[in-house]
Amino acid sequence: MLTDRQTDRPTGELTGYPSIDKPWLKYYPEVEISKIAMPEGSMYSYLLENNRNGLDDPALIYFGTKVSYRKLFENIDSAAAAFSSLGVTKGDIVALMLPNIPENIYSIYGLNKIGAVADIIDLRSKGDTLRHYLNTTKVKVAVVCDIFADHTFEIVNDTFLEKIIVVSVFETMPQPIKAVLGWKMRRKKLSFNTVKWKDFIKLGNSVTVIDEGSADDSACIFHTSGTTGFPKGVVTTNLNANVMSLHGRIVPLRFERGKRIMNQVPPFLAFNVLCSMHLPLVLHMQMVLLPEYRPDKFAKNIIKTKATCCLAGPADWGIFLEDSKVLAKDNNLSMLINPICGSDALPTEKRKAINKVLKSKGCETEILEGYGMTEIGSAACCNIPGHVVDGSVGIPFCFNSFCIYDNETEEELKYGQIGEICMTGPTVMKEYFNEPQETANVLRRHNDGVTWLHSGDLGYIDENGNIFLEGRLKRIIVRHDGIKISPFSIEKIILDQTSATACCVVGAHDKEHGRGQVPVAFVITSGNEQIELNKIRNVCESELAENYWPKDYIAISQLPLTANGKVDYRALENKANKE
Repeated sequence: MLTDRQTDRPTGELTGYPSIDKPWLKYYPEVEISKIAMPEGSMYSYLLENNRNGLDDPALIYFGTKVSYRKLFENIDSAAAAFSSLGVTKGDIVALMLPNIPENIYSIYGLNKIGAVADIIDLRSKGDTLRHYLNTTKVKVAVVCDIFADHTFEIVNDTFLEKIIVVSVFETMPQPIKAVLGWKMRRKKLSFNTVKWKDFIKLGNSVTVIDEGSADDSACIFHTSGTTGFPKGVVTTNLNANVMSLHGRIVPLRFERGKRIMNQVPPFLAFNVLCSMHLPLVLHMQMVLLPEYRPDKFAKNIIKTKATCCLAGPADWGIFLEDSKVLAKDNNLSMLINPICGSDALPTEKRKAINKVLKSKGCETEILEGYGMTEIGSAACCNIPGHVVDGSVGIPFCFNSFCIYDNETEEELKYGQIGEICMTGPTVMKEYFNEPQETANVLRRHNDGVTWLHSGDLGYIDENGNIFLEGRLKRIIVRHDGIKISPFSIEKIILDQTSATACCVVGAHDKEHGRGQVPVAFVITSGNEQIELNKIRNVCESELAENYWPKDYIAISQLPLTANGKVDYRALENKANKE
């Protein structure tokens, strides 16, 4: 059995099982959840349905260029017609390898309008990884950024590609800014069967298309971080995407009509497309697009863009905290009403420090942490204003349900008991593309007759519906004697009780016993490395049971990250085994 963290359960009507009691619904008192109809149709139709009024309001802001909602739909329609002119039809898959630029948005919705699927790939991909992406889906058309176009040209003869559309980040910029920054659209002769964006759009001038999408149709393919092999393609439907936007309307996170969101989330993440693009556009917000992901400029960009909302990861918020310009007396952040952190957990002390800075600069909302995974639309729960519990990643979004599962007994666990976090709801993915066995491994039907998404994360739920993470199931370290150790417990002690700014604990081969693993702690220190490591060792030996003591403490300048911005545990495991 898994670890038990019992809490005093009050007597009453509660059954003790979160998925039955759904205690989180008490935080949605103004909404009759059961009476809300699920969105029908495509992402495109849902966007249009929710923006028929205010068509002349700004939708996109890109280096000073403002694109109204009216112009947004015109450009989407032009992209849809152009794709159609190339023979792209309902169900076809088209690869998109673009930064956060307007043309990326036009492409996603343009494909969606004709019922095609956008395979959204990291624009920096190259070599075997890119070849794997393109050949898995057998795409014939790709839209690429000119800066990284050579990566595609280098492998094109090993793929099914027939047409490449090349886009520049300067495409929509005002002419004066192009002149200042320097026009960098590749003026070299383009190879293969290639067309520039403007010429591509002209191909659809005489083509008329209609909305072909339905709720259950595939809309996008996103890719997992791939720390245990080649990334898997997560197939997201129109319903998945549209319900994420519906959550934005109902969950009290203040995604308000006309407010401004800064979008600097890497464009190939589901977190970007579903939460930082589709959701705010459906809710008629203004979106400031930043094409280059620069965590070092995160704080500066919040102030510069006057954003009321920004979604970012722990790395961004950590740099925000350290940015001296944010701490300057003349900066005001009162306009920021929903600062949100996703992708990975923030250490408690760092979150408190960020909140202190935000409050000192006039921001009335604490930073709100969320939790989810690509397979459930990137976000499944979040703290809400007025209800932020230390250590918790929030409560489930209103249409989702959570349970904690014991894989040994195949039963749901009660409040306070630690097991695998499982989720269900209308944002759960359709499947992993062309991988039925992998799909079956994570989408499982439980004894309650419901199909649940298995996260691979350990955690528990308290009686108020708050969700707490306790580490990664796959990261559990099994000692030579069979005792299981959660790295999370060690990391928490190090981060809460020492001066370490970040740490990650992984398992390494136990050479002494010839079997099992021992924990190894990688630590980023802020002072003399050896002195700090000795202090950390002393704290661990004082606060943890002996079988939890790391075998080694290794100073590291930064934690390696996957392409999706999460800690690359596999890289650290490899490093630990070489030490």
